Amino acid sequence: MFKKFLLLLCFSLILISCKKDCYTNPEKVVFEFVNSAGENLIQNGSLTTYSIMRKTGQGGYTSVELTKTEDHKVILKNVGAFNGIQEYRFTSAPNIFFFSIRSSDITTDCDGYQIDQIDFENVVTTKESGYYKIVLD
Repeated sequence: MFKKFLLLLCFSLILISCKKDCYTNPEKVVFEFVNSAGENLIQNGSLTTYSIMRKTGQGGYTSVELTKTEDHKVILKNVGAFNGIQEYRFTSAPNIFFFSIRSSDITTDCDGYQIDQIDFENVVTTKESGYYKIVLD
């Protein structure tokens, strides 16, 4: 009986370890900040200081790592790797707006997350091909 149990346990461990060992990162979140005339505010020098903060428990915020691209857009690093809704705040005097990212587990053999939706409050935003255009005036 003990040998049968060990044999069953060995087969179970083999089957469990057969799952693909992979991880899928959520898609990149990229913002372009423009004025109402469509001019890129980073490129024209109007937007030099800004931050994006992730809301934590107890009403606090923690900084989100940002990377500027050569075409004067901003990539938000390490966002979307969760299951649920996370809230964020953009700040650049005099502009403040809030947005939330809703993510979920991916439905493939790999582990990982996908960004389902990004909702913006109090700011004009359009989803372009691969990025969000945000109008700040």
